[in-house]
Amino acid sequence: MKDYYSITALAALLTFSSPAHATGGLACKTAGDEPIIVSLGFGHVPSAGLFLARLVDGREEIAVSASQWWLSGSELRLALVSPDAITEELVLIASWNRATNTYDGSVWRAGRKRWVRCREA
Repeated sequence: MKDYYSITALAALLTFSSPAHATGGLACKTAGDEPIIVSLGFGHVPSAGLFLARLVDGREEIAVSASQWWLSGSELRLALVSPDAITEELVLIASWNRATNTYDGSVWRAGRKRWVRCREA
């Protein structure tokens, strides 16, 4: 009987110590041999900020920060700038695609528009 209480107490402890899963993210990627990859991390509570913004163009990682971003049920908008906020590095606008459970849209980088798909990460 003592073992039963020990196992029950351990199970309760593990249940209450599990993470809250209050954060999430998106991974966005263009098609082609030299893809643009955008990784985003954000909170799932009201007014939660974007805590991760990463940009890889081809094989080069570009230092960025998010100057503006919007994520609603049907739309994702993102503007990434250089760390000094002088150079616009990327703009992303995508809409929710119910058939694929993704955000599909376009990115603009260096004067070029490309198709992009964003998935939950």
